[in-house]
Amino acid sequence: MPLYIKDDAIDRLARRYQALTKATTKTEAVRLALQKALDEELTKPALADVAVAFCRNLKQKASAKGESSNAMGDA
Repeated sequence: MPLYIKDDAIDRLARRYQALTKATTKTEAVRLALQKALDEELTKPALADVAVAFCRNLKQKASAKGESSNAMGDA
């Protein structure tokens, strides 16, 4: 299926990316850019995983702070 770029600004971006990546065609440049963007999005951690890691880190810090407070109180 053909891809028609009807926006001059998008066309300039595609041509610029084509030149930078030395892609043989504008279509190849668009494919490369889209694949790169898709790969970056797919490698991002899920929001739930980020939240779980944040909570674990917060819990560890709270535990460490509690332990250091107890040790100081014993002295």
